[in-house]
Amino acid sequence: MKSVFSYDSVELSENGKELVIIDQSLLPQQEKFIHLTTAEQIFYAITLLKVRGAPAIGIAAVLGVAMCMNRFKTRKMDQFEKEFLRVKRYLSISRPTAVNLSWALDRMERCFYETKLQYEELPEQEAIEKIKKELTAEARSIKLEDVKMCLSIAENGCSILPNNAGILTYCNAGHLAVSRYGTALGPIYYAQQQGMMPKVYACETRPLLQGSRLTAFELMKAGVDVTLICDNMASIVMSQGKIDVVLFGCDRIAANGDVANKIGTSGLAILAKHYGIPCYTLGPTSSIDFNCKTGSDIVIEERPSYEVTDMYFGKTMAPQGIKVYNPAFDITPAEFISGIVTEKGIFKPSEIKKLKKLI
Repeated sequence: MKSVFSYDSVELSENGKELVIIDQSLLPQQEKFIHLTTAEQIFYAITLLKVRGAPAIGIAAVLGVAMCMNRFKTRKMDQFEKEFLRVKRYLSISRPTAVNLSWALDRMERCFYETKLQYEELPEQEAIEKIKKELTAEARSIKLEDVKMCLSIAENGCSILPNNAGILTYCNAGHLAVSRYGTALGPIYYAQQQGMMPKVYACETRPLLQGSRLTAFELMKAGVDVTLICDNMASIVMSQGKIDVVLFGCDRIAANGDVANKIGTSGLAILAKHYGIPCYTLGPTSSIDFNCKTGSDIVIEERPSYEVTDMYFGKTMAPQGIKVYNPAFDITPAEFISGIVTEKGIFKPSEIKKLKKLI
C-alpha cells in the first residue's frame, strides 16, 4: 500500500500518451491504477466516478486532451483541429456542474489557437507537432498551478483553525479530489504537520459514500484522528460541542456567493448556523463562475437511481420499481457561509467582486 501522498490521483505518462488515474470507485478495498488512452475511456472514467472531485476532473480532462492529440496521427491541420474540438467538446459534457472542467478546457482551446497562429507559416505537419508539445506543456502547467493553489488554500485555511480543532467535513475534497493535497482537507493536513492535532468527523456522504470510502481512507493513511459518522448524526455531534468548524469543498461558486457542492452540504450549513458554528467552503478561484449570477442558475446533475437503491449494498434496499430522485449536488445560499477560502485569501461571500479584481 502506497502512502496517500506518494502518488497523484491523475497523472500524464512521461511520453504523454497515457492518462494514469487511481480508480476511486474501487477504494478503499483496492488501490488500482488504470491507464486510459482514448477520449471515450476518459469520459466514462469521469461519469462513473473513477476520477472525481472538481479540480481532479478538470485536470483529467486537460491531460486527456493532450494525450488524445499526442496519439492522433494526421498531416492535415484541418483534421487535427476537427479532432481537437471533438475531444474538447466531448469531455466538456462529462459532468456539467463543476466549473473547473469548462474553465480548464477553455484554456486548452486558447492554447491551441494561439500556437496555431504562431506557427501558421510552418508546413502543416511541423505546426501540428508544435501544437502537440504546447498542449502537453499547457496541461502540465494547469496541473502544477493546481498543486500550488491547493497548498495556498491549505495555509490560508489553517489560519482559521484552533489547536485541537474539532472539524466536520463532507464528501471528499482531499488529496484524491485534486492534483495534490486537497482543498477542504488541505488545512487539516497542514494543521497536522504543524502539530495542531485536529480531530475530524467525516460524514459518510450518501449515496456514493465519498466520506466513508475516500475521506476516511486518506485521512487515516495520513495519520489524522478521524471519526466516521452517518450524515444524519451531524446535528447531535454539533449539539454536543464536538465541532468547532465545518469545512467543505465546492464544485461551483456563483457570483453572489452561493455554492454548489455535494448533495447534503446545504443541510450541514443550515445546522451549523443554528448551532453558531462557522462554516467555510474551500476551493480555487477557478471554481468561481462570475457569469453565474446566483445558485439558481447552476445546472444540477441528476444521477441514476441504482446509486440510491443498490450501490454498495449486498442486495437491493428498496422496493422494485420505486421512483428515485438523485440530484448529485445542492446549493448552499451565501447567507449560511462564513467565508470562502481560496489561494488568494479568505473572503466573505459578499466580497467576491474583490476576488474578480485579484484574479
